[in-house]
Amino acid sequence: MRPDLPSTFQCKNLSQSTTLTCHDMLLHGLFVAETGGITITLPSPQEAVNGAESLAVNHAGSSVTLSCPDGFLNDLDVVTLNAGASVQLYCTRISGGVYRWAVIGATPVSA
Repeated sequence: MRPDLPSTFQCKNLSQSTTLTCHDMLLHGLFVAETGGITITLPSPQEAVNGAESLAVNHAGSSVTLSCPDGFLNDLDVVTLNAGASVQLYCTRISGGVYRWAVIGATPVSA
């Protein structure tokens, strides 16, 4: 959920690999992959998006990759989003000026 408008998402449909910006994360908050096999690169976690919550949904028939080098908790660079799954992305400060994306859950998407 966006810090300025809790529980408000503006959908951004993605049909090709793309790199999201901090502005995208704050403005949209809901990202729907319509095509499988693409890579969605998240912005580096930073204070500008600290506390921002987003939802990534894979509506395609094959997996989608969420990428952010050194950006996820547990030192992960990529997270695979299986077909029909969704995850919450939450930017959090882990220490000092270090931020990471937390990936929370995966649930099937129903038509």
